[in-house]
Amino acid sequence: MLRQDLLDLPARRRIYEFIRANPGVHFREVQRHLGLAVGQLDFHMNTLVKGEVLVRESISGEVNFYVRDKFSPDEKKALSILRREIPRGIVLFLLENPGANPGTVLEHFTFTSATLSYHLRRLEKAGILSADQQGRERNYSVKDPELMRSLLIMYRTSIFDMIIDRVP
Repeated sequence: MLRQDLLDLPARRRIYEFIRANPGVHFREVQRHLGLAVGQLDFHMNTLVKGEVLVRESISGEVNFYVRDKFSPDEKKALSILRREIPRGIVLFLLENPGANPGTVLEHFTFTSATLSYHLRRLEKAGILSADQQGRERNYSVKDPELMRSLLIMYRTSIFDMIIDRVP
């Protein structure tokens, strides 16, 4: 079957269009948004992955879906992280305040220092943040600010729609 033939079915076309508009989306997000049965969605998504229309990537222990050939590995990793509220908030803060230390970051959020430490380590390990050690203090900056800004601008609708969708 050709790639285009796989999209002839309306359900597959809807899945494809949703993932194209929401790169890095999780299976359950697709299921909730499109209202498809889990088994039906699983069948169609597996068909689209096997047909090389979609890509299933496991990044930081989470499975995300993307349209094939649209994103570099760094972009996929960044999109996966930007879809999560706390890491996205930290990245946005550090884009505006490069070189901030954890105490400064924590002043602007309501989560605990343990939560901040956890996310800073994950963001650094993922290559999103860099840390500059000065004595006992670490100062954090976004490694590739231009990439982060462009992804936030390009996909702001899909990223922020998730927040709006959660509001009752």
